[in-house]
Amino acid sequence: MKRRPGLLAALSLALPLLAAPGPARAASSDDIIWMRVEVSRPGDDRAHVKVNLPLSLIEVVVDSIDKKEFLAEFESDHPSVDIAKMWREVRKMETDEFLTVETEKEHVRVWKDRDFFRLSIKAEEEGDEPVVQVKLPLDVMDYLFESKTRNWSFQDLVARLRPHLPVTLVEVNKDDDHVKIWLETE
Repeated sequence: MKRRPGLLAALSLALPLLAAPGPARAASSDDIIWMRVEVSRPGDDRAHVKVNLPLSLIEVVVDSIDKKEFLAEFESDHPSVDIAKMWREVRKMETDEFLTVETEKEHVRVWKDRDFFRLSIKAEEEGDEPVVQVKLPLDVMDYLFESKTRNWSFQDLVARLRPHLPVTLVEVNKDDDHVKIWLETE
């Protein structure tokens, strides 16, 4: 698969769901939540890449990251960006449509609905279906961006995800490539 900047940008939007720190168990007495990633080509019955990880395993990785250092580094690289403030403004806005860019070759749309913050990119050469779709639960984003202490609890994050399951976070269909990242219970 060729590297595509749009694909990398779409995948990076799912990062907040994977980078939320905290010490709790993702799979307590409830069903295990799986993060699934599949990269395939239409017409090929076999997926080229399949990843199936329980969120509890992702939690172990996240717990090994120094969250304060990670956030401090982001803030030092982007000193003028106050993500929490920006997110509060997005949530207060009456409009649901934030960005629409239409060119001869692409249509980009960023909006929110009742439950999700969404991004859609359509390319003329790909037909009417979006090339990239990103769908992130608003209450999860609220939790990540509005936390005053930055000591997120992985268990709290998972509790906010559970009502939305199953949920496709990112889907990319470009040329012969198909990438899908989703969460579901067993």
